[in-house]
Amino acid sequence: MDEFLIPVFIVFSLLVPVTALALLFFAVPVRAAITLVWHGDRHEQAVVVSWGIAAIRSSGKGSDRKTEVLIANRTVHSGNVTESKKSVPDRTPAPLSALNIDEVVQIIQKIIGPVGAFGSVFWNESRFEDARGAVTLGLSDPALTGEICGYYWASRFILHASRVYIELEPVFDRQVFGMDITVRVKVRHPLLVMIAGLELARNPAVKAAMHRVMGKSWGVAVA
Repeated sequence: MDEFLIPVFIVFSLLVPVTALALLFFAVPVRAAITLVWHGDRHEQAVVVSWGIAAIRSSGKGSDRKTEVLIANRTVHSGNVTESKKSVPDRTPAPLSALNIDEVVQIIQKIIGPVGAFGSVFWNESRFEDARGAVTLGLSDPALTGEICGYYWASRFILHASRVYIELEPVFDRQVFGMDITVRVKVRHPLLVMIAGLELARNPAVKAAMHRVMGKSWGVAVA
C-alpha cells in the first residue's frame, strides 16, 4: 500500500502548485503602464508591468536604462545599463532584400493564420484602462495654435468618455512641444495569452518562417 501511495503523493504534490499557479495566472490580470516624457532635451520613457504584488519597471533617460524588480512596491533587484560607444564587431545583418517578393508573400500566407489567432486572443483579453497626462503645444502661427487647442477642448467630453484625460496647454509666443503622458492597459486573463503565445511559437509554419528570415538576413544558407 505504501508503495502505491508514494508516487501518488509525489504526483499530487507537483499538480497542486502547478494548478494553483495556473489558476492565479488565469484570475489575476497583468497591468502595464507606459510613460513618455518629452520636454526639450529631456527624453524619458518608462514601462511598468505588474502582476499581483510583483512588478518589473524599466525606465530610460538618455543613454541610461534602469530595470527594477519590485515585490509589494519594494525593490528587490535593480540593474543599470549605459549604452557604450566603444567599438564592437560589426554584425550588421544583410538587408532583407535578400528575400524576394515571392518568398515574402509565401511566408505571409503561411503565418497569417497562426499570427491572426494569437492577435485575436490578445485583443480580446486586453483592455485599455486610461491615458493621463499633459501636452504643451506652440506653433509658429499663434492663430493655428489656438484653433487646434479649441478643437481639442471641444472634444474633451468625448475623450473623457473614452478614458482619455490629457490636458493641452497652448503656448502662443514660441514654437514648443512637450508631453508627459501615461497609458495604462490590462490583460484580463494572462494564462490564455500565454497559451496562445506558446501555440504560436510552436507552430511549424512560424518556426520555419523565423528560421528562413533570420537565415536570409544574416546571410546564412537555409535549406
